[in-house]
This record gives sequence, structure tokens and C-alpha cells, in this order.
Amino acid sequence: MNYLENDHSLESGFRSIYLFGRNTSTYKFALAKTLHELSKANKTFITLEELSTYYAKYLYEHTKTGKKQINMSKSLFLNSFELYDKGNISWEQVMNMTTSKGFKDVLDAFHRLPNVENPHIYFEKVIHNKQKGIVLTDNLFLLNEGNQWENIQEEIEGRWNLVETAFTQKNPKLEVNYDEELQRLFLVKPITNQNFMTSHMRIDLTSARKPLNGYQKGKCFYCFRPISILSGLENTSDIDHFIPFNTQAYSSIVLGKDDLGLNGVWNLVLSCKECNRGSSGKFAHLPQKELLHRLMTRNEYLILSNHPLKETLIMQTGKTKQERAKFIERLYNLSAQRSNSTYRWQPRELFGDSF
Repeated sequence: MNYLENDHSLESGFRSIYLFGRNTSTYKFALAKTLHELSKANKTFITLEELSTYYAKYLYEHTKTGKKQINMSKSLFLNSFELYDKGNISWEQVMNMTTSKGFKDVLDAFHRLPNVENPHIYFEKVIHNKQKGIVLTDNLFLLNEGNQWENIQEEIEGRWNLVETAFTQKNPKLEVNYDEELQRLFLVKPITNQNFMTSHMRIDLTSARKPLNGYQKGKCFYCFRPISILSGLENTSDIDHFIPFNTQAYSSIVLGKDDLGLNGVWNLVLSCKECNRGSSGKFAHLPQKELLHRLMTRNEYLILSNHPLKETLIMQTGKTKQERAKFIERLYNLSAQRSNSTYRWQPRELFGDSF
């Protein structure tokens, strides 16, 4: 995984778990959010009973949306939340079910990544004084001191929203779209009624910032300055179209929102305000062609994530890495031909390493 090849930071190690780890259920997201909360605790040993309090809370919040949390038939564990909602069992019984059944695989599988070993461990399974539980490692507490930890909480939620929707829809051909006005990702699902008339239903997913930020490791796409996906902060990120449209820099042949698919997820990046619209910002200029490789790298990270970003990028740009690279380069060149200006923008300075 190139994502970790030259980056062994604690943040990237944790992000790789919920971005690229194998997902047949959403348990990993619930555990990741639980660990985020426990990182603020003043103790290291957490019993399974204590772990269940947080873990079940997050899963229950998502089961109430009606979206599937597992990519297979129902489990006894998840069914306990439905029984609780119907008043058939108590919350204490839900807790007992969580402790006995809810951690069957997720604790062992949490740190596993495809074809690479995670450089960091954030907890270990233990038995302490005859009680089963986990010991939180220093790595988790150090994450809590970093400037990306609150971003990571939001990223987990955004990734969870995408995966549970994919499980629910059971259709890999549904494409993730971007609503520029609301800055949100959504699906459009065809619906056929009893008279065989087809209409479409919009399914809202999540803020576009949440699932995109992790693949950029919390950095501006252009200058690598640390960014935030929380609203109202000085470093809150902008959502930028790498290849722009609707601009005075173009000739009378203007690239519209739907022209060439420029509003696709493949063309969306997160930028700091300075790069996007500062005194030397990009605005609607075409970036230097050298930055295309960075966009392709980021898109390949999206391809590594199943459900539904992988499927969307393949539909939008091509089945193979070579096809995707040719697609993006062709659109870049066509955009350059349509432009009145030969100026190509690049960031004034860099603040760290690439992602």
C-alpha cells in the first residue's frame, strides 16, 4: 500500500484501518469511534463491559437509520438493537449481548490491512484479573494530542455513511455524485413503479469533506498545509475542482458542470483557503500539469476503498490504472486547449511532504 510506504505516522496508520481495511460489517467503524473517545480516558485497561458502553452506543445510532450494518444475513448481535427498539428486551440485555457477541472478530481484525502490516498498534487484547478487555497503547494517547484527531472522528463517520449505504443498496453500479451547492455526496437510485414507469430517488450520503480528507492525510492537496474539515475554523478546507469549469479564463467554449464529467468525485480535492482563493490562489486557473500525478495518486487511494468510492471511480475514469491515467490526462489536455490563458497555477510554497 503506497499510502503507508513513505509515511509511518500515527495518524496515517489509524486512517489506513478505516479507509482500507476489509469491511464486511461496520463494526470496525464503531470500534474506531470508541477508541477515539477512550483516548481521552485516564486509564489504559478497558474491560469488555466498559468497551460495550461506547461501542453499542455508536452502532445503535446507525441501526436506527435503517441502513444495513453488515454485508450478509442478520446477526444475533445486531438484531438485539431491533428487539430493544420494539421494547422486547432491555438495554442491559443489549449490553450483555454486546459483551458476549459484539467483539467476536473485530478486535482481532481491527489492525489488519491488505498486503501490508500496520506500523502501529493502538490496543492489545488482554485478560487482567480474570477480566477480558483491551489495553490502550501509548500510540492512541499520542493521537489524542495531535491536531488531526478531531478530523479523524469526522472522517470515520463519513466513511461509515458511505459503506452502510452501499450495503443497503446492494448495487455496485450506483454512482456517487457531488452536489456543489450543498457540498455533499449523494446517490441517485432508479425506482420502477407497478406501471413499469421509472423515476429516480436521491439518497443523501455525507458532507464531501468527511470521506475525502483521510485520503489526503489531512493536508491541502496543493501545498500540504494542515487543514480541517470542521466548520468555522481558520484552516477549514475548501472543496476545489482540480480541473476547473465556469471561468473567465476559458474562451467562449465554456466548460459546464456536466461537460466532461468535471463534477465527478475523481476531480474533487480539498484545498486550504490560501491555495484556493488567497492572494496567490488558484481560483479558476488550470494547475501545473506536474500536479496531475498527485491527483492520480489520490484517486488510486480511493480505488483501494471498497463501497462505493472504488466502484464510482472505476465508472467515472476507467477499469485499469492505465485507463484512469489516460482519462485524466486527456481531460486536462482538452481543458488546456479550451483555455484562453497559457498560465498554469502552482502553490507558492510547500508545507511538508506529499501524501
